[in-house]
Amino acid sequence: MRNIVNEAGEIVAKATHDGTLVGGHHRIAVAASLGQKLVWQDTGEPVNLEAFFRHPASFHRHTA
Repeated sequence: MRNIVNEAGEIVAKATHDGTLVGGHHRIAVAASLGQKLVWQDTGEPVNLEAFFRHPASFHRHTA
């Protein structure tokens, strides 16, 4: 498990090592909406929030 922390160092979410969000969905959404920078606690690298909020159905839209 990896922790996602905000600028103050507070844990806002948890994810697996492959990047699957397993906890903190609401807190990460609030932090993103407030424009907070989120980083991986173990590496300090920025978290790509787009990967968490991407909806699978948005990739395959079919129009009639």
